[in-house]
Amino acid sequence: MQPVHYIFYRACVNLIGIGIASLIISGISVSSFIPLFIAGIVLTLFQTFLRPILFFLTLPFQILSMGIGYIIINSFLLKLTADFLSGIDVSGFWAAFFGALIISFINMLFDLFSSRSKVQVYYHKGGDDD
Repeated sequence: MQPVHYIFYRACVNLIGIGIASLIISGISVSSFIPLFIAGIVLTLFQTFLRPILFFLTLPFQILSMGIGYIIINSFLLKLTADFLSGIDVSGFWAAFFGALIISFINMLFDLFSSRSKVQVYYHKGGDDD
């Protein structure tokens, strides 16, 4: 997949993740599809450009927290996306935290079943191998 296609794919997956998070979590609300679409794009851009910088700056915390800081960074980026846009609202840290967990889970599912997945399943037919 080319980088532009991958970013578009990632934006669509984030759009689906934000939509599902807004349905499940009462602290996340989206007014209509247009803010949801823009939020998917903005969150993707934040994850592409800001997340590596934030991860590097908080590397000691990442190591000490055994990766929990990664979800906190994703929570911050979700809250930053909501603050950046009108039409989407994340009420607080815990709503952003659980929303980031749901979005990360949706991303993981899409990555697992995508054509870029490195997971391969081999079947062994039982019986004699003569």
